[in-house]
Amino acid sequence: MNKIKRFLTKEITMNIMIFLICFLIFSLALISFFPGLVSSDGVDQIYQARNNVYYNAHPIAHTFVVGNLANLGGLWIPCLFQILVFSIIWTYGMKVLRKYNDKNSFKLFEVLFTIFICIIPINLVWSVTVLKDVLYSYAMLLSIIYVYVGIKENWNYSYSQIIFLVLSNVMVMKFRHNGLPIGAIMIFICLVLNIVKNKNWKKLLTFILSSVLLYTTFTLPEKVIVNRVDKESMDVLFSTKVYLIGEFLHEEVEFEQEDLEFLDRIYDIDLWKKNFDHYTGSPILFDSVYQNKSAFLIYDKEAYNKFNEIFWKYVKQNPTETIKHFALINSIWWSPYEFGPLNSLFIDNEYVSEMCNGEFDTHPLTTTGYWKLATYIYGSYNVPVVYTYVYRPAVHIIIGLVLCIILWVRNKKFSYMLLMLPSLLNIGTYILLISSQDLRYFYPSFLTGYIVFAIYMAERKKKAKVEEKIVSDELDMEKVKENNKVLVIIPAYNEEESIEKVVNSVYAQGIDNLDVIVVNDGSKDNTYFEAKKTKAIVIDSPNNLGIGGAVQTGYLYAYQNGYNIAIQIDADGQHDPKFLKDIINEIEKGNDLVIGSRFVKKSDYKQTFFRMLGINVISFIIKIKTGKKIYDTTSGYRASNRNIIKEFVKYYPYDYPEPCTNMTVIQKGYKVSEIPVEMKQRETGQSFVTPLKSISYMFKVIMYLLVQR
Repeated sequence: MNKIKRFLTKEITMNIMIFLICFLIFSLALISFFPGLVSSDGVDQIYQARNNVYYNAHPIAHTFVVGNLANLGGLWIPCLFQILVFSIIWTYGMKVLRKYNDKNSFKLFEVLFTIFICIIPINLVWSVTVLKDVLYSYAMLLSIIYVYVGIKENWNYSYSQIIFLVLSNVMVMKFRHNGLPIGAIMIFICLVLNIVKNKNWKKLLTFILSSVLLYTTFTLPEKVIVNRVDKESMDVLFSTKVYLIGEFLHEEVEFEQEDLEFLDRIYDIDLWKKNFDHYTGSPILFDSVYQNKSAFLIYDKEAYNKFNEIFWKYVKQNPTETIKHFALINSIWWSPYEFGPLNSLFIDNEYVSEMCNGEFDTHPLTTTGYWKLATYIYGSYNVPVVYTYVYRPAVHIIIGLVLCIILWVRNKKFSYMLLMLPSLLNIGTYILLISSQDLRYFYPSFLTGYIVFAIYMAERKKKAKVEEKIVSDELDMEKVKENNKVLVIIPAYNEEESIEKVVNSVYAQGIDNLDVIVVNDGSKDNTYFEAKKTKAIVIDSPNNLGIGGAVQTGYLYAYQNGYNIAIQIDADGQHDPKFLKDIINEIEKGNDLVIGSRFVKKSDYKQTFFRMLGINVISFIIKIKTGKKIYDTTSGYRASNRNIIKEFVKYYPYDYPEPCTNMTVIQKGYKVSEIPVEMKQRETGQSFVTPLKSISYMFKVIMYLLVQR
């Protein structure tokens, strides 16, 4: 323990550790997806730099950087550059947070949270994907970190901080066309707050000079390249207008015949209706028929004006359809639930192979790594909860907003809301322009969610005084031994095959003053009727309460009916009742909570590698936060005395309750012990816990324990 504490107290060690976690995990992705991943836009940018012919369709500054890096030695070089940029920015962000929270528990959180961030598929894949959205989003992350520095330091930036703050926002301005107003607004806000709060005119001059010099530097590629081509194009809303016309046609809006005939010159009306989708305009906008027929509008100004006239006429006539259209296509950032197709990740370069003559085809340096990562990434798509929390921008936006509001209220500083401003401004630039549910446009929202959550964790205040344990019923252990009332709580969900046998085996132990209560947790089978065949008390819940709700129901019954000991066991037959007397004896010795453990002594009880890893990590966290080692942290075979029964009546999580309540009662000063038990095979012969559910469970528990005070 002391070695760990000394290790975590070294600032440089923490910085190196955080950097290496990012760099090594992302480098593993690079060698697995070697030479890196690239979009069609990225291929176009690389060829522009190679041929020294730049088009303003892509930000020239970004094209200049990634294109020339790729042409130095291959696609892997800009990918490695992106890995280094993120690793440096994230390391700096964690360093900033440690300045305001240097507790060892927070340092442990930083390490675990960094690992978690790096293994999230969207971050893992995009770190090695040449997309202009990646460096743009990294720059915005750095901008948000400096906003937080401003909040904590009363906007009194050092001179070096001003330069890097400006640099981050200039990168935002120059790496995507829509970033120009975002970076400019953020520089202006930080500049104004710095002057208003501190009235330091030298720093005002530093803001102005660094803004001019850095913006000029990033604009140089546009000025010095000889072969720059500014493509003649329609207004930026043209695709939006074409897509919205599709909405009107799809909804059978009545068009005048003359207008229909004109629109048919741009795109076949029948195809316009057929290819319309509420969540993506790609079937229309990338259809070769549309691209060929609509090309004349670029050169025919009269026809283009006619199209605009028709468009605005029907927008005014159909405001409801217009609002509906923009609400649905923007659902990607306001709805946690996915209504339509989403453009997200790709894990090889097959789809660009033809356009680049196979130059950037994927050739993994480790085939095993490629397939393991591919399986992991595709697996994340197939678990609804994981998919929602990993791939829906709305979830991260909502979490970020809620946490910023909490920080605002708690600290009485509205400026905490500025942490969300860059991401919200980014969304604002797409509200009218968006024509498909493309995840990359909203990557800043994900990074914002991560850093705001880390900030929230850094700002958590520990209570000045440890909460005293609640002991309303002083226990006389001699009286308990004389008149023990024991209740065995069995939560059951779809356990018709095993429930009768489990209840009878409990009664077969011959324990005095023992009752069994079965909480039928909304089962869909005959569990209730099988339980009623026994002499157990049976509570039939019409709805599924979850494991926590069902067990807490049993504790409530125990408390209201004067039981001194309550023991949880599973309904599937894994918990062997022959250990009930041993567990009761431990309570009678004065322990408050007794855990039946598979791991106190070595046994042949087998768990998967990932489950054992998760159990050990959970045990380590509880040890760090409480000083007590719990070996079998997830065991549901537990006995509680009267004090713990009352605690569990007041507080019992509906999900992952055992490790969380174990840590809580230790923190409150109760005496917790473990005794060795053996587990049997399930009576039903099957388990509903899949490997992915097990991983998800372990992750949620770990995050809860880190957050819990």
